[in-house]
Amino acid sequence: MRLALRIAALSLVISALPSAWADPASGTFTASRACEAFQSFRKSTNPDGAKLSPGTGYTILESHNAGWTRVQVPGARPPERWVQNDCGAAAGGGAPPPPPSNPTRARGPSVNNETGSSTTSGGGQGMCKTPDQYDSFVLAMSWQPGFCEWTAGGRRGKPECEAMEDGKLKVTNLTLHGLWPNRQQCGISYGDCSNAPMNLSKETISYIGPWMPNFLYEKGFGEHEWRKHGTCQTTLNPDAYFRRAVDLVKQFNDSSAGRYIRQNIGGAISRNTFYEKLKAETGSDAYRDSVKLMCSGQYLTEIQVKLPRDYKAGGTLKQLLGDQPSGSGGGTCRRDEIRIEASGR
Repeated sequence: MRLALRIAALSLVISALPSAWADPASGTFTASRACEAFQSFRKSTNPDGAKLSPGTGYTILESHNAGWTRVQVPGARPPERWVQNDCGAAAGGGAPPPPPSNPTRARGPSVNNETGSSTTSGGGQGMCKTPDQYDSFVLAMSWQPGFCEWTAGGRRGKPECEAMEDGKLKVTNLTLHGLWPNRQQCGISYGDCSNAPMNLSKETISYIGPWMPNFLYEKGFGEHEWRKHGTCQTTLNPDAYFRRAVDLVKQFNDSSAGRYIRQNIGGAISRNTFYEKLKAETGSDAYRDSVKLMCSGQYLTEIQVKLPRDYKAGGTLKQLLGDQPSGSGGGTCRRDEIRIEASGR
């Protein structure tokens, strides 16, 4: 009887405790100071030392009732980061919805709100680390001068960034960040599918170097991209994977939208004009949802392109993007005017 009473009392105490929860949110979070941006606030993990820039607005992704907001930090890897609410002010968008009244009876995928990964009962998490389970790709291309000058990741002693600053390297084209197999139900957590080594020939390194400048100085970033993303597809070996990724960057770089960026180095482009050029080349305004422009403040740092699983390389831009445009649109460039940083001082 006493044991039953103790259990009942303990249940009442637990039920009275406030629950920790996160829910989708929207709007802009404007930083008031240079706070750390954590991949996981519970573990205080910040693998690339990312920080917010005071006065810069960041897209809000979700909020947590423990006093944290998840934002998009351009240049951070991954870009989805948690910051403390007192690091700035949120504006716009809707208020986060209340927590579910009976979360234990929820159905469908559960979401790890710190990493953005989703899992389902019955081994969903394992599926997010199983090769060839992708349903699409993301082609991530950097505007290297903007990344190096205006993001926390670029200011952390990357050799290619230092070379540009010293005038030893000039980059005037889009460069490869990565070609990422993607599985929708895994969010951003589809990756690390095997321990297959990245063994590249000298010819491949010479081929991709101008398009992934870190390879001109070291292999660390390339090894990260292969381990995290390349191992989740088995169609291409490392040489073919990086060559294919570079060829896709070249294809977008030579499109009318890519040329528009390159023609305005040191100046600015119009976001609306960029998407008009994309529409003219693909024949549909729907493809703007497949192409995200990522900025740090007013400066372009990256372009992310959603590709179908069976994308067609080497043809037209419309063939590359597929017959059924997909993607969530968005991006982090909030103004129509987007500055295009030039290499060097």
